[in-house]
Amino acid sequence: MKFTEYDHWFLEQAEGFIWDASCEHIGPYVTPTVTPDRPPWKAEWTVLFGDGFYFRVVENWYRRSANLGGRGVRKAFSFHYGPTNPVRDDEGTPLYSDDYQAIIRIDLDTDGRSAHLHYDGDDHIPQMRVQNLRISEVDPFRFIRAVVEHRSNHQSFDKIMGFTVIR
Repeated sequence: MKFTEYDHWFLEQAEGFIWDASCEHIGPYVTPTVTPDRPPWKAEWTVLFGDGFYFRVVENWYRRSANLGGRGVRKAFSFHYGPTNPVRDDEGTPLYSDDYQAIIRIDLDTDGRSAHLHYDGDDHIPQMRVQNLRISEVDPFRFIRAVVEHRSNHQSFDKIMGFTVIR
C-alpha cells in the first residue's frame, strides 16, 4: 500500500464515527517516520471516554523490498480497550500499567511473537487457540467498531467479533 492511499483510508474511516462530547481525542495521526509519502509510517489514535475507559490503535508500516514494489506492509500493530490509567505520556496517552489491564488487546509485536490476543484475563493467546478470527488481519476500524458495539450493548468481544478462544 502507498502512504497516500493509507493516509486517505485511515482518516476517512476515522471521520465515520460520531463520538460523545465527553470524549478526548489524541489523533488520529498518520505520520511518515522517515521520508514524506513513503514507508515507513505510523498510525495512532486514542480516544478517552468520559467514563474512565479508552481505546488505542497503533499500526506500524514498513517498506517492502524494491523487487516487491517498495510499498508499505503492516509489520506491527496494537489495539487496546480497557480502563484508563490516569498516568499519561507527554501527548496524554495512558501509559501501560498492570493495574489497568485491557479488557481486550490485539497485537502483532516486532519482537518476533506472532499475532495474538490478550483477552478475558489470558495473555498472549496465539492464533492456534483462536477460532473464526485471523488475528493478523484485524484492522483498526473493525476493532473500533467492536469497541463501539461493546460500549452500547455490553456484549462480550468474542460474541461481537465472532471468535472463540480454545481453553
